[in-house]
Amino acid sequence: MVNRGKDAIVMIVTFITILLYELIVRIFTIGVNHDEYLWVELGLIIVGAVIISGIITLVKSVLPKKAGEIIYSLSIIVMALLYAAQTVYYDVFETFFTIYSMFNGAQAFEFVDVIISSITNEIVPIILILSAAGLAVYFGVFKIRKNPVKYDRRKEIITIIILITAVNLAGYIAVTSVKDEDPNSPYQYMHSINELTGSVKCFGLFPAGVVDLWRCVFGFEPELETDALTESKVGDNDNVIESLDFETLAGDESDVTLKAMHNYFGSVDPTNKNEKTGIFEGKNLIFITAESFTDFAIDPKYTPTLYKLQTEGYTFTNFYNPIWGVSTLDGEYVNLQGLIPKPGVWSMKESAEHELPFTLGNQFKKMGVATKAFHNHYAKYYDRHLSHPNLGYDYKGQGMGYTFTNSWPESDLEMIDKTTSAFLKPGKDGQIAPFHVYYLTVSGHLNYTFSGNVMARQNKKYVEDLDMSDICKGYMACNIELDKAMELLLKRLEEAGQLENTVIALAGDHYPYGLDDKYISEFKGHKVDTTYEKYESAFILWTYGMEPETVDKVCSNMDILPTLSNMFGLEYDSRLLMGTDIFSESEGLVVFKDKNWITSRGTRKDLSEKDSGYVSKIDKIVTDKFTYSALILDKDYYSHLPIE
Repeated sequence: MVNRGKDAIVMIVTFITILLYELIVRIFTIGVNHDEYLWVELGLIIVGAVIISGIITLVKSVLPKKAGEIIYSLSIIVMALLYAAQTVYYDVFETFFTIYSMFNGAQAFEFVDVIISSITNEIVPIILILSAAGLAVYFGVFKIRKNPVKYDRRKEIITIIILITAVNLAGYIAVTSVKDEDPNSPYQYMHSINELTGSVKCFGLFPAGVVDLWRCVFGFEPELETDALTESKVGDNDNVIESLDFETLAGDESDVTLKAMHNYFGSVDPTNKNEKTGIFEGKNLIFITAESFTDFAIDPKYTPTLYKLQTEGYTFTNFYNPIWGVSTLDGEYVNLQGLIPKPGVWSMKESAEHELPFTLGNQFKKMGVATKAFHNHYAKYYDRHLSHPNLGYDYKGQGMGYTFTNSWPESDLEMIDKTTSAFLKPGKDGQIAPFHVYYLTVSGHLNYTFSGNVMARQNKKYVEDLDMSDICKGYMACNIELDKAMELLLKRLEEAGQLENTVIALAGDHYPYGLDDKYISEFKGHKVDTTYEKYESAFILWTYGMEPETVDKVCSNMDILPTLSNMFGLEYDSRLLMGTDIFSESEGLVVFKDKNWITSRGTRKDLSEKDSGYVSKIDKIVTDKFTYSALILDKDYYSHLPIE
């Protein structure tokens, strides 16, 4: 008989093709730097390719000849396009897009010029992937069709393919089920809360996507400690809400997950009130999340207002701004909620109908203070028109309350110019009411070419004498627009008589990922360390007439909310946030999306061989922060607490 396809050859061709897809993406995105799990990861990628190729081959073999060829060809081509698209996406955002983002409108689609530029950057892997796809279709369909092979043992071949696929699947499950507390282990990537990039590193792109799809459709809840944990000791001088008795809450709770959460938060040590507690009480607050802002955007010559605010305020010498899976939106989530974003979803959007008692907007609003938020890009982008009012703000932006000049990016200076009257205008009694204002800027957004960025182009004349590459000049030119905006803001506050009574806090949403490592190295003056140093940043905290102060404690933007809450004397519970008050006695801790970390004692990388016990202890703390931060979002946890 004439076989409808040489199934064994088809499986081999498909296996080689998928393995090539995986290796090409790995090499051109994450890389293959050696670590203790490298060979396990490569083994899982190979086994995953065997499983996928077996499934595709079996589907092709059981379908009628024509249908099988069409489905096979479409599978190979669609997968190739997926791998190529993820390579381009990673080039822009340093992460991979999730199933959730695909269905909610991926953030990259709006930036066509950036995508085109990234396609150019990634043309080599794209060509390699598409070439592999073409060869697979040629050998798996057309070559076999022209040269049919006669044999009478097709059933045996199919049985062998099924056995190979099943054995590899069983082995895959077995390896990923071996319990290992190391956050980089296959067990942790399969059984705990993790960002997609780490899963891709461990399993490969397609298997990680399958896990992501499964969790997106069916949900996922990590293993929790169900036994009662040791209650932390709460002192009279701690930042806690006295009405929260977690032991009683756990005892009265029938839901297993909520009970575990009560036990966990009851075991967390609170942070203490300190000499900074309440020092800003009664003042106004303007908090700014500045697009792609970092420490080298501060310069006495090119951005003098930013320089003034930093040098005359608190200077945080060890401040970090890690990037998360959904760039700006996750950066806002960390800044405004003091929590770790849940991987795979838009955490800010998902929190839009939740109880959020500790956000600055809701805290100030509760005290009767006017709370307003402004954004100079599209107000409804990422569904901020749903999430930001729930943060406690009267939220307005481009196309919703305001019309800013249509450019890319829009001007921060224009936003300040048009919005300050909304909170600095005297009322009928002639007085300006107390206010808390939140700004989300956009002028610092990529890309940083003078042709593709209006803010860079219009400020080009100010950076022409800067002895750096044009891309670095473009980045500084964008931040000159932010500097102008801050200069005008200070002027308007002074004119309104509110400068002395206002605190300004400013932090980035993430590091400027629009700058390749070579450009960041150019700013740094040396080759940048991409594990930790790349994420060094600046947190501006300033009020008129204060005594400048240097703070050397290791900290990050996750610590902003509890720090400001303490300094403004707001009532909050420090056990329920993942960040901590920078001025408290707690140990400094910076957490990254891959569960890497820095503490006051050093980096995880440096300490791994020096103090394994300490590393295991912090690993557990970090893993718990990821787990319970995600559960706060999933369970709308704050709504289950007796908080007025």
